[in-house]
Amino acid sequence: MQILEQKTLKSMKYYIAAKESKRGKDGRIAVKMLFRGDGKEFVVATGVYVTEAFSGLSMSSKEANYRAKLRRLMNIADKVEAYLLDNAGADFTKMKRELTAVVSGEAQEEKMTCLADYIERFADTKGRKGTAELYRLTARKVREYDGRAVFGSVDKAWLDGFDGFMGEASVNYKGIMLRNIRTVFNWAIDNELTSNYPFRRYKIKSEKVAINNISVEQLREIRDCEVEEWQMIYRDLFMLTFYLCGINPVDLLHLKASDVRNGRIRYKRAKTGRLYDIPIPKPAEEIISRYRGKEWLLCPLDGYSDYKDFCHHWNDALKKIGRKEVVPDKVGRLRKVVWHPIVEGMTVYTARYTFASIGAELEIPRETIALCLGHSWADVTSHYIAYDTKRIDDAVARIVAYLEGS
Repeated sequence: MQILEQKTLKSMKYYIAAKESKRGKDGRIAVKMLFRGDGKEFVVATGVYVTEAFSGLSMSSKEANYRAKLRRLMNIADKVEAYLLDNAGADFTKMKRELTAVVSGEAQEEKMTCLADYIERFADTKGRKGTAELYRLTARKVREYDGRAVFGSVDKAWLDGFDGFMGEASVNYKGIMLRNIRTVFNWAIDNELTSNYPFRRYKIKSEKVAINNISVEQLREIRDCEVEEWQMIYRDLFMLTFYLCGINPVDLLHLKASDVRNGRIRYKRAKTGRLYDIPIPKPAEEIISRYRGKEWLLCPLDGYSDYKDFCHHWNDALKKIGRKEVVPDKVGRLRKVVWHPIVEGMTVYTARYTFASIGAELEIPRETIALCLGHSWADVTSHYIAYDTKRIDDAVARIVAYLEGS
């Protein structure tokens, strides 16, 4: 056992120590407090874990969150000293029970706000609206399952129960809820709100989602097929999404005329806040000219207050791009419409996946495809930005030429 700090107060001594021999499979060492008095001793976990040995309270700056961990240990030591000063001469059994509560944080547990409240508080710290909404949804689910839950009452059995409570929801939906709870626990530990961490031996499940991309032949068929007048804007904007590197719908619909300069679109992605610079191929120019808006570059949001409302209609319309058949109803009159779509289940995001898929088919490097999709647009020098822009331009030119058959 490596002694980190020793304090002596009359009949009770305590040590903050880490046992190198107890290093876990994950490479971490639990920091514990050893108490000795009247020839007896007991150990209490502090809830702090380290990866590098250290002596005293001089923790290596290489340790993840070392300042928070050090503050946590010093705070515990202060509480222990205060307790020993106030309870000098108390019997060993009483001190063991109460010091265990002081170190583990159980003494404060009754005063703590419930877990759902903390999740909502954490949601308020998130800058992006969509992320904050996801955490608030998690808080609602936790409140529905166990509104009285606090950090200390959550263990593996509780997590299993919460997973079961979500019923037939998808594995990935459950995973989002559980990962949000895990993030809040990590935040709470860093802020000394709890020492409990139920995820140490709990594995959150996930499953791969099938990517709905389509072939270049299907894309040409969608581009060239005859559609009804009401469908035209949805089909054309789908193709525009493809031509503009699979641009995200929220970004496409919120483009402004000022974002277009010298045959390029330059804007910040809503998801990352990073700068993005893409070329406008000729087929895209024609579509933009056809659907120019008043406040925005494109017209859809002239008639919708929320882009999500338009996207809902957009996705519905895309599922009907294809042959239309009017069939007899039950009394023999031709009134029932049946759609035979070119691609089953097509959505707005199919254009994005298809752009990436065709790029891979043309053996364009994965890193370049990622740049086109906006997955990596680092805050780097203008030299590298110019280099990345050329890679994007070359990739877009090749993909569009392939679609055009040239």
